[in-house]
Amino acid sequence: MPAARLDIRLLKEFHWWRFQLVLGVIAICVRLVLWVLHIPGNFGATLVGTFITANLFLVLVLLIQPYFAGVSRSQKWFWYLLLLVPFGGLANLLSEILIYLLFIPRSVPFWQIYREDTPFGLVITVVVGITAFAFDDSQSHLKQQNERLQSQVQLGLTEKEIHQSDLQQAHEIQVHLLPRETPQLPGFQVACAWQPARSVSGDYFDVLALGKDKMGLCVADVSGKGMAAALLMANLQASVKAFTQDGGNPSVESPAALCAKLNSVLCGQIAPGRFITFFYGILDRVTRKFTYENAGHCLPLLVHADGAIEFPAAYSGVLGLFSHWTYSDREVQLASGDVLVLMTDGVLEAWDKDEEEFGYQRLIGSVLASRNQGVHAIRQRILADVTAFCSNHFQDDASLIVVTVD
Repeated sequence: MPAARLDIRLLKEFHWWRFQLVLGVIAICVRLVLWVLHIPGNFGATLVGTFITANLFLVLVLLIQPYFAGVSRSQKWFWYLLLLVPFGGLANLLSEILIYLLFIPRSVPFWQIYREDTPFGLVITVVVGITAFAFDDSQSHLKQQNERLQSQVQLGLTEKEIHQSDLQQAHEIQVHLLPRETPQLPGFQVACAWQPARSVSGDYFDVLALGKDKMGLCVADVSGKGMAAALLMANLQASVKAFTQDGGNPSVESPAALCAKLNSVLCGQIAPGRFITFFYGILDRVTRKFTYENAGHCLPLLVHADGAIEFPAAYSGVLGLFSHWTYSDREVQLASGDVLVLMTDGVLEAWDKDEEEFGYQRLIGSVLASRNQGVHAIRQRILADVTAFCSNHFQDDASLIVVTVD
């Protein structure tokens, strides 16, 4: 059981000076009621009686506070009201003694004044006693609410820090899933770029060495954003690696065959409403042909050495929706000086302050302006132009693979 002692810190928590102002208002109201009822009296006596009685009750409230720890508000009121009458009688007696000493002539017997003032004094005592406890109760309730709010805010901040940490770890894991070094194929130069819109991305791109004469290029975009898209991207990456490697050795799956296998796997794993757009092509060093299949992805851009523009087209279905969809291979012949650009829609759909999209025309302009400077200059020019166009505020993940033909 806690000791019943008065801690000066409790007075500060109680807002003691504010309470005195409340008592002053009560004394004025009492004096006005007496004046309206034509009851003679002394305002100083009323003021002294109110302050003495209420502050004695304040002492009572603060002394019994430790005993009310963990008790409901209704139980607090019940026990306090039981103490109100006996303590109120003592408080009324003490205030009457002080009033008698300050304001009453000694010719008038004290007990006479006490008997006359007791009924009204007890009413005032009850009023200020209840006021004192109500004031303390409201302060305690507000303090508890504030503590709960601070606890919730702290919990929210902790959860946010954990979430940010999880996102950072997911970002680091995802970076390791993407190619750290870009494989090269004799006769071609390849460069990649990746610009996530958030900490984690739903974009996937890869450059796959398929022996000494062939190279696989894939780029994909998972529907949605955030952690769910990133997890699906990781699943896609693992599947592509599995289907293009046979016991650690490259397995040259045709683009159509790879899309069919991926679609079959994803249809059994992907959540309803989710899908993946996917482009996969194989560069052949000997024939300089590019064999590809496009599963609902945005069209690649092919800028020929003579400046002619081509969009290698295919309109097969996206991955993960319908397992019966079929896929087929297409081919395009490449020549020296050609530039092939594969991208996700985050590049094409990046918009400026007027919500105008970057689009194919600006992409073509970026390639034409830098195509004689090498593959890395082309990649940097495209990324710089898109970044400047959208003021570095990418609305969607942007991935890019640039290929030049020697």
